[in-house]
Amino acid sequence: MEVSAQISELEQINDWKAEVESARDAIRSMRSQLEQAVLRTTDEDDRVQIEHFQNQFIRQMEVADEMHHDLRQSAKKINGKLPVLHDDRPVDNLETLNDRMHTFRKLYSELQKEFGEFIAFS
Repeated sequence: MEVSAQISELEQINDWKAEVESARDAIRSMRSQLEQAVLRTTDEDDRVQIEHFQNQFIRQMEVADEMHHDLRQSAKKINGKLPVLHDDRPVDNLETLNDRMHTFRKLYSELQKEFGEFIAFS
């Protein structure tokens, strides 16, 4: 692989890692907001929604953690420091990582919107 292509790929991966880290921070913040909502509500429908968001935050954080790990592994692979790859989540294919980031962004954005609407009306 050409050195300039490696640098470009590393820059892309680092941008994605920063984006994922920002999402992780935002999820932590949303969890704090949710904890405050728990204290304010006695409505059963709200409690069902709260449980829904708790589950969504757990799952979204798991996906973010996997993405962050895989992006780190990909950077190591590009730098020639990683000979072994995940069979179930290839980290040496930038197009695959790009597709996963697209999906991650979409699901994260939907969660943010849905949670924002819940907080606004609770």
